[in-house]
Amino acid sequence: MGDIIGKTRMMRAMRRGWNRHGPAGLAVGLCLGAQAVLAASPGAVPDAAPGSAPAPISSPAAAVPPPEPVAELRRRPAADSLTVSEDLARALWRPKSDLAPERAVGMPPFCGGGYLSLDFPFPVGADSDGYPIDAAGDTASYQVDGEVVLIGNVRIDQGNRTLKAARAELDHATGRGRAEGGVLLVQPGTVLQGDRADIDTDTGAAELEDVQFVLLDGEFRGVADALAQDEAGTLLMTRGNFTRCEPGNGNWRIGASQIEVEQDSVFGVARHAVVRVRGVPVFYTPRIRFPVTDDRQSGWMFPNLAYSDEDGTDVSVPYYLNLAPNYDATLLPRYVSRRGAGLEGEFRHMSGWQDTTLSGAILGDDDLYNGTYDRDDFEALVDDGEIVGEFVPEDRWLYAMDHSGVIGNVQTRVDYTAVSDRDYFRDLGSDLGVSSRIELERRGEIQYASGGLFMRVWAQRFQRLDEARVDPYQRLPEVEMTYTGSLPGPLEWSLGAEFVTFTRDNDDLTGLGAAVGDRVHLEPRIRLPLAAPWGFLTLAGGFRHTSYDLSDVPTTVEAKPERNIGLGSAHGGLFFERDLTLFGKDLVQTLEPQLFYLYQEYADQQDLPLFDATQLTFGYGQLFRDNRFSGLDRIGDANQLSTGVTTRFIDPRSGREYLRASLGEIVYFDDRRVTLGGSVTAEEERTTSALAAEMAAKVASDWSISGTVVWDKYDNRTEEVAAGIQYRSDNRHIVNLGYRKRLANDIDQTDLSVYWPITRHFAVMGRWNYDVVSGRTIEGFGGIEYNDCCWRLRLMARRFLDSPTGRNLEDVEADEGIFLQVVFKGLAGLGSKMESVLQRGIKGYRPETATNGFTY
Repeated sequence: MGDIIGKTRMMRAMRRGWNRHGPAGLAVGLCLGAQAVLAASPGAVPDAAPGSAPAPISSPAAAVPPPEPVAELRRRPAADSLTVSEDLARALWRPKSDLAPERAVGMPPFCGGGYLSLDFPFPVGADSDGYPIDAAGDTASYQVDGEVVLIGNVRIDQGNRTLKAARAELDHATGRGRAEGGVLLVQPGTVLQGDRADIDTDTGAAELEDVQFVLLDGEFRGVADALAQDEAGTLLMTRGNFTRCEPGNGNWRIGASQIEVEQDSVFGVARHAVVRVRGVPVFYTPRIRFPVTDDRQSGWMFPNLAYSDEDGTDVSVPYYLNLAPNYDATLLPRYVSRRGAGLEGEFRHMSGWQDTTLSGAILGDDDLYNGTYDRDDFEALVDDGEIVGEFVPEDRWLYAMDHSGVIGNVQTRVDYTAVSDRDYFRDLGSDLGVSSRIELERRGEIQYASGGLFMRVWAQRFQRLDEARVDPYQRLPEVEMTYTGSLPGPLEWSLGAEFVTFTRDNDDLTGLGAAVGDRVHLEPRIRLPLAAPWGFLTLAGGFRHTSYDLSDVPTTVEAKPERNIGLGSAHGGLFFERDLTLFGKDLVQTLEPQLFYLYQEYADQQDLPLFDATQLTFGYGQLFRDNRFSGLDRIGDANQLSTGVTTRFIDPRSGREYLRASLGEIVYFDDRRVTLGGSVTAEEERTTSALAAEMAAKVASDWSISGTVVWDKYDNRTEEVAAGIQYRSDNRHIVNLGYRKRLANDIDQTDLSVYWPITRHFAVMGRWNYDVVSGRTIEGFGGIEYNDCCWRLRLMARRFLDSPTGRNLEDVEADEGIFLQVVFKGLAGLGSKMESVLQRGIKGYRPETATNGFTY
């Protein structure tokens, strides 16, 4: 009982001394507390006889006023349940079922748990050095030299910092102390454990030996021979190693001669570091940084490594620049052993009105590419005598800009990408946020919208990366304006206007294909929209005027042609619905028939250029359009009636649509005389169109089905069919099956893709995109993955056709390879480009990202 009384008196006296006189008062409090302990526990002083008064204690601050009662100590739940453990990380680890629901929900299924979320009595960002000290032990004694010794269940609290030990010695004169017998130090973001510790209660500095540590924010754990924490809170560990694997999992670990983590820093630094996989050293670096939070900070990141037979070793080391809260940059020095050295960079800027990303890359004098051929192909052509000359390496480069902005009623958009050659993405890829495409668009626009006024100024050009012999037209620039206003009653009127300049390289072109120039289009319209809950009717009429100012046209073609066309339309529909029950579920079924009559005058347009006109693919959506061509260079003549019907099955409570199906066709009252090629075919003389149908169903929360069919009644054949089935319950359970056939383009392809876990940690993935016409696989890959919260390993075999778009698939060469990806969770990985293959090839696949910001 005396020990308990003494412990309480010691703690209260220390707190009173600190609150009144700071560190000096703490020393006095220790003296007074020691006297209280000795008075209550005579056995604590060896030379005191039972029942006798304690030996006199001299102190320079003995004249301090008598102690006053203090409030109950504030609870510190972060340290209450923690004790010294043989395995600190395992003691802090909890299975997912024991974690707070908000944390468990945010974890991927292959993660078994996480570290405790510790609560602290004061704001986490507060400086613990500014708070009073509470100290306690089973027994306490005060030595004549001013040193206080606490023995048994020692606990010292200061602010959000708690130290536990079996024994502690505190020197009130210097503020320093030593703890032994298993030391536990708990503070926000960090838990440390060692055999011994030297501490400074004035500055918060500490030195520990034989240390175990857990960095809670970054989920790292490790050990070190020694650890020093300075007064600024910086941790410096000597001869240590660490990992982000959960306790008991040692798949990878980084050993270093020195590990440093600054307080409030985003990164830690390991010097002379060796990455070990299952105990085997695989990589050495003199210095690496690793994230300890999901915040941003400048510095070198973990390197990316890859190897292939074609390129050799590919190494890139990112350097991140956190320039300001709203803009940053990344520099990526890169070395490809068989190609050469290069540099990539990305700058991102975000403000209240815009979001902009600038990207660039260069690899000088690519030793495997001369601007047209790679080295192997060039040497083969030389050996065959098809070409002569020396192989001269060529520079490879990329630059891009992605911008979007909004200022009041004004919107801006820039999407610009350029590469040095058509093989850039195939050979070099990119670690930047730039996607590879067959056609790179370069587009910039400014929009203004207010009330009924809409204006847009934009420019557009393309870079083709396939073997197309004719470049597409560029819009340099295009100006559009549309205004919609009201007339008496329900009448509305609108005026659309457009001016655009088309240009392209026409040195090798003849006829109208070489034409360049300006196009002006004006289109006034008047509309009468009527609507009711049971249906709608819209009557419309308008006039279309188009004029050109052309250059480089044949002498037989007018350089300034004009075209004038009138049109009128009536579009009406009805809405019916009924309640029904299917499979025990209450539903609402709708029936929505529509009629659309269109009359559009005929005008001879064969002497007009084809700047942007193409024949639209026929489908259900085209039934209710007023032009069967895209663009404005061809406006189709029409005297036709479109009929269509749609039915929907809807949940009356949530509004969720389970099924939508549509069917329709066009009845023609006159032959169609306007075509792209100039000659009228039998199809333009038919009295009805093909039958078009489409369907979309969400039969369950995880299943979706879609399909379109175009049926030619005259030839009794399917002109086009597309069908797709997807199962997707989350990012890890995905199955896609698709089929597409289009007679006009000689397309007949199947597509199967899957990503599926076979156990908690193992998953299989694959895709098979097959062309029935050529009998070739367009792309096929298959692989297996191991994934946990420690690391991810993927092994994949892939075979794909090189740039199949726009080419005869029988003549396209196939590329193939075996790829390995290793990702150390919390650091980086090897073979990271495999991620883009999965996102492009498996519809619905996305990387797992937890609520703490880390990608799993």
